[in-house]
Amino acid sequence: MTGPPAAGKSAVASLLVQELQFGVHLRADYFWDEFIRNDFLRPWMPESDQQNRTVVKAVAAAAVEYAKGGYATVVDGIFGPWFAELIFPRFAAQGVACHYAVLLPVKEVTLKRSQSRTKTITESVLEKMHDEFSAHLEGYEKHVVDSTQLDVIRTAEVIREKLEAGQLIIR
Repeated sequence: MTGPPAAGKSAVASLLVQELQFGVHLRADYFWDEFIRNDFLRPWMPESDQQNRTVVKAVAAAAVEYAKGGYATVVDGIFGPWFAELIFPRFAAQGVACHYAVLLPVKEVTLKRSQSRTKTITESVLEKMHDEFSAHLEGYEKHVVDSTQLDVIRTAEVIREKLEAGQLIIR
């Protein structure tokens, strides 16, 4: 599950995992914020590309291993389509199904939600990240959930419906 900051990824992922037997909620933010101890670069900085690529591959590897172990794994993080070549082939190579959901409320909603958080990102960074998702959705339109008017419970329901309909699977 992906989307710009404050799209609702962690809250929705938490709800979905509660319903799963052998569920894992893999929070990608930890791989950046908690695990990198020295020379950490903010992921939105241009010079963080190599760091981000390494982290994305590490998260994908962890998700694959949990899934291979029989765990229904929900990853939440900022994995835009620009990282597709780093993520999806890893799942396919291991014979693990991969589903991809993009939470994308309108920009104003993400800005408002961000203001209520203790960990804030500047408005310009939020806008840039939202714009990046909007600009790179070609081929992933069916994976988008516009959660602008949806609360967390309804967003989780929409994700579940799309999963059951096979609309989120990556082939």
